[in-house]
Amino acid sequence: MTRSAFGAGVLACAVLGHAAAAAQPPAAAQPAEESTQAFNDRMVEQVRKKIAGKESKPASEVFENIQIEWFKAVPAERLLAIMNRGYSRALGVKCTHCHMEEDFASDDMREKEAAREMAVMHKAINDQLAKMKHLEGTPEDRFINCTTCHRGKVDPHDPPR
Repeated sequence: MTRSAFGAGVLACAVLGHAAAAAQPPAAAQPAEESTQAFNDRMVEQVRKKIAGKESKPASEVFENIQIEWFKAVPAERLLAIMNRGYSRALGVKCTHCHMEEDFASDDMREKEAAREMAVMHKAINDQLAKMKHLEGTPEDRFINCTTCHRGKVDPHDPPR
């Protein structure tokens, strides 16, 4: 076989192989993983549908197992926003980091209990900041929130994203 005939044969195999590969159905496309915020937004929308007509009622009348005192009187719709736009973003987590997807009221997850403890600490710090007399600004200007330490990470010791 001459070099040109050999080259033509290789080219033909390559072309035919390419054509055969092109004729194969594409592998099933893997669905893109849902982003944390998209997941949370979807979960919040499901909860909104369940509480329709009760959005303005105190959270303790709409949801089960609200244990943080200052959240009990917060309107249910506002509590959803606090959880979705506050807690989850501050830690960069999905709702299911603290809540059981099938039962948000469940206390089976350590992270939910830790979040409650952190909320108490957060309020104590803000109450103390409000009492300080020798800081600049007004007491209303002095506050911390989860993002102050966590910066989008579960572990506040991790470097920011």
